[in-house]
Amino acid sequence: MTTYWHMQIHPDDQAFSDDKLYKILENKKIIGLGEWEKGQEVISTFINTVEVNDIVAIKNGSKLIALVQVIGGAYNVKNDQSETHWIKHRRPVRILDWELWGRTLPQPRGTLVKCVSNDVETTKIIKEWHTKVDTVLRKRGLPSFV
Repeated sequence: MTTYWHMQIHPDDQAFSDDKLYKILENKKIIGLGEWEKGQEVISTFINTVEVNDIVAIKNGSKLIALVQVIGGAYNVKNDQSETHWIKHRRPVRILDWELWGRTLPQPRGTLVKCVSNDVETTKIIKEWHTKVDTVLRKRGLPSFV
């Protein structure tokens, strides 16, 4: 069964997402988290609970950016000298779709949040988006899972 999440990716500055996140997703094909003192529980969830084939809606506040599928295990990076140096904990992803029409989620807060209730509007939006994308993948003869 597919698990759904929503996640923000930025180094303590939401303006970063508008400037650089699209390039990181497109070119590096990763999602990830930095290292911060109060983030140990979130980091542990990212490493130990998120699984291959989970679906993650990437957002900046309430603004949706992309829908991605986790395609590999978590790994740690220590010596990255590029603009992604702050993303210490990473997972490889497949970009399923970009949100180009300005859709938003009613739940803007949270670095990494698991969708646990099908009755919550945020979960409904993410699942509906994934269902539409999955239909297109199947029509194109592409696999839904890795």
